[in-house]
Amino acid sequence: MAEAVCFHSPVADYEGRAEVAHLLWLIASVVREVEPTRELVDGTARTSFITGVVDGQPVQGVLDEHYDEQGLLTAATLMLRPFAALRVAIAAMAAALEADPLPGAR
Repeated sequence: MAEAVCFHSPVADYEGRAEVAHLLWLIASVVREVEPTRELVDGTARTSFITGVVDGQPVQGVLDEHYDEQGLLTAATLMLRPFAALRVAIAAMAAALEADPLPGAR
Protein backbone atom coordinates (compact mmCIF):
# COMPACT_ATOMS: atom_id res chain seq x y z
CA MET A 1 0.00 0.00 0.00
CA ALA A 2 1.45 3.35 -1.05
CA GLU A 3 0.60 5.10 2.24
CA ALA A 4 2.06 2.34 4.43
CA VAL A 5 5.52 3.84 4.76
CA CYS A 6 7.16 4.05 8.17
CA PHE A 7 10.27 6.10 9.01
CA HIS A 8 12.14 5.41 12.24
CA SER A 9 14.40 8.13 13.59
CA PRO A 10 15.84 9.13 16.95
CA VAL A 11 13.16 11.85 17.08
CA ALA A 12 10.06 9.70 16.55
CA ASP A 13 8.44 7.25 14.19
CA TYR A 14 6.45 8.64 11.26
CA GLU A 15 3.95 6.78 9.12
CA GLY A 16 2.39 7.56 5.76
CA ARG A 17 4.05 8.54 2.49
CA ALA A 18 3.35 12.31 2.84
CA GLU A 19 4.70 12.52 6.40
CA VAL A 20 7.81 10.49 5.55
CA ALA A 21 8.54 12.54 2.42
CA HIS A 22 8.16 15.75 4.44
CA LEU A 23 10.53 14.52 7.17
CA LEU A 24 13.11 13.31 4.63
CA TRP A 25 13.07 16.79 3.06
CA LEU A 26 13.80 18.28 6.49
CA ILE A 27 16.65 15.83 7.07
CA ALA A 28 18.11 16.69 3.66
CA SER A 29 18.04 20.37 4.65
CA VAL A 30 20.05 19.62 7.81
CA VAL A 31 22.59 17.00 6.66
CA ARG A 32 24.89 18.46 4.00
CA GLU A 33 27.53 17.04 1.66
CA VAL A 34 26.09 13.52 1.87
CA GLU A 35 28.26 10.90 0.19
CA PRO A 36 27.51 7.18 0.04
CA THR A 37 30.53 5.13 1.12
CA ARG A 38 29.12 1.61 0.76
CA GLU A 39 25.83 -0.09 -0.04
CA LEU A 40 24.56 -3.57 0.74
CA VAL A 41 21.51 -4.99 -1.06
CA ASP A 42 19.78 -8.16 0.06
CA GLY A 43 16.51 -8.93 -1.71
CA THR A 44 14.08 -6.18 -0.71
CA ALA A 45 16.44 -4.57 1.84
CA ARG A 46 19.10 -1.93 1.16
CA THR A 47 21.63 -0.61 3.67
CA SER A 48 23.58 2.51 2.72
CA PHE A 49 26.55 3.78 4.69
CA ILE A 50 26.94 7.54 4.35
CA THR A 51 29.10 10.44 5.44
CA GLY A 52 27.96 14.05 5.68
CA VAL A 53 28.18 17.30 7.57
CA VAL A 54 25.77 18.64 10.21
CA ASP A 55 26.36 22.22 11.34
CA GLY A 56 30.00 22.00 10.32
CA GLN A 57 30.57 18.69 12.10
CA PRO A 58 31.37 15.52 10.13
CA VAL A 59 28.89 12.68 10.64
CA GLN A 60 28.65 9.05 9.65
CA GLY A 61 25.37 7.30 9.19
CA VAL A 62 23.49 4.21 8.17
CA LEU A 63 20.23 4.27 6.22
CA ASP A 64 18.25 1.01 6.18
CA GLU A 65 15.44 0.79 3.62
CA HIS A 66 12.93 -1.99 3.03
CA TYR A 67 10.80 -2.38 -0.08
CA ASP A 68 7.79 -4.49 -0.99
CA GLU A 69 7.63 -6.79 -4.04
CA GLN A 70 6.50 -3.85 -6.23
CA GLY A 71 9.57 -1.83 -5.25
CA LEU A 72 7.71 0.64 -3.02
CA LEU A 73 9.47 1.81 0.13
CA THR A 74 7.78 0.36 3.22
CA ALA A 75 10.18 1.26 6.04
CA ALA A 76 13.36 3.26 6.60
CA THR A 77 15.65 3.78 9.57
CA LEU A 78 18.32 6.47 9.81
CA MET A 79 21.14 6.45 12.34
CA LEU A 80 23.78 9.18 12.64
CA ARG A 81 26.89 9.56 14.78
CA PRO A 82 28.59 11.19 16.64
CA PHE A 83 25.87 12.00 19.13
CA ALA A 84 26.77 15.71 19.29
CA ALA A 85 26.05 16.07 15.57
CA LEU A 86 22.90 14.00 15.97
CA ARG A 87 21.67 16.41 18.68
CA VAL A 88 22.26 19.34 16.30
CA ALA A 89 20.33 17.54 13.56
CA ILE A 90 17.46 16.72 15.93
CA ALA A 91 17.27 20.34 17.13
CA ALA A 92 17.25 21.64 13.56
CA MET A 93 14.56 19.14 12.53
CA ALA A 94 12.46 20.01 15.58
CA ALA A 95 12.71 23.74 14.76
CA ALA A 96 11.78 23.06 11.13
CA LEU A 97 8.82 20.93 12.22
CA GLU A 98 7.57 23.76 14.45
CA ALA A 99 7.76 26.17 11.51
CA ASP A 100 6.19 23.70 9.05
CA PRO A 101 4.44 20.74 10.73
CA LEU A 102 4.05 17.37 9.14
CA PRO A 103 1.03 17.12 6.83
CA GLY A 104 -0.76 14.81 9.29
CA ALA A 105 -0.39 17.38 12.07
CA ARG A 106 -1.97 20.26 10.10
